[in-house]
Amino acid sequence: MISRKSTRISVFAAALLAAGLLLGGLLPVGSAQASSATVETQHLLVSDATGNVPDARLKALAEYAQATLERMLDLWGCDARVDSLGKIHVIYDEPLRGHCSSICYVGGQGGGRTGYLSGGSPTRSVRVFGCVEAPLMLAHKFTAALMPQPDKLLRNMLGAISELRLGNPASFPSCGLGVDDWVRSFMRSGTLIPLGQLGPDHESWGMRDGGGGRLMAFDRYRQQRAYAEAGSFAHYLAAVHGLDGLMRLTRLSRMQARPWRAALGADLDELEARWLESLKADGAGREERIGRLVRVMNAGPGDPCARARRVAEEGRATPPPLPAP
Repeated sequence: MISRKSTRISVFAAALLAAGLLLGGLLPVGSAQASSATVETQHLLVSDATGNVPDARLKALAEYAQATLERMLDLWGCDARVDSLGKIHVIYDEPLRGHCSSICYVGGQGGGRTGYLSGGSPTRSVRVFGCVEAPLMLAHKFTAALMPQPDKLLRNMLGAISELRLGNPASFPSCGLGVDDWVRSFMRSGTLIPLGQLGPDHESWGMRDGGGGRLMAFDRYRQQRAYAEAGSFAHYLAAVHGLDGLMRLTRLSRMQARPWRAALGADLDELEARWLESLKADGAGREERIGRLVRVMNAGPGDPCARARRVAEEGRATPPPLPAP
């Protein structure tokens, strides 16, 4: 779609959906109308919010989502927690304000195998906005549903690993160009955000809670920096300490806020310094791409991720600015 790798993902997904190949265990539930049908898999309840997806295609989408989730369970060595939290609800919807993305909502504990809280809302749901043949951020948001984490930094670190390894390279914050090079561009321009300034809430990430599970970006440039840094840092930690180290960090965070030393043997400042030094050491020969990303961030109002995707797709050295959102 954006790069050769993402094009392969799109082609694979499109072929899967066109063929309508289904794994065993898919159980159509509800009426035959596209707007009300639900497809049940081993771990998911999949539905269409648009009313435009035929039943056969919804079944193929459900298989693709189930296969993605199974790869994630294998990656992290975790359980889907269906017995305690119920199945994850996946809802396919129209693009959100013209953009493709995914969001996750975790409503709290309880629900059992039904997957619903006492008020009738799903315990865990992932809504996919557009680009259903090659969803953006689906692996990231599945991670949040599988391993709920109140600290936004730790949550986005885990999600970034899933998206980098199993998802779509065009997803935010890579946007087709890779999180490590994004961070190198911030280092070059002197706009890097110290990781300690990224709090567990939304404000320090350039975002606000609009209520009802709706998040809004009030500073897209800070949002891009924060998410790219979290993803790159997680990639470094996984390379050095393994996924077991990240899982240990997550597990210990239930008892202590950001237990870097207990989980990884060093405080954040030391880990951060090693990470940035590794990016410098591995940055040789990447000056052109880093320069492109500096220009992306300096090109004026708009969405830097959308701009970077155009750069990745079209190879433009100086992308045109987008209108202010």
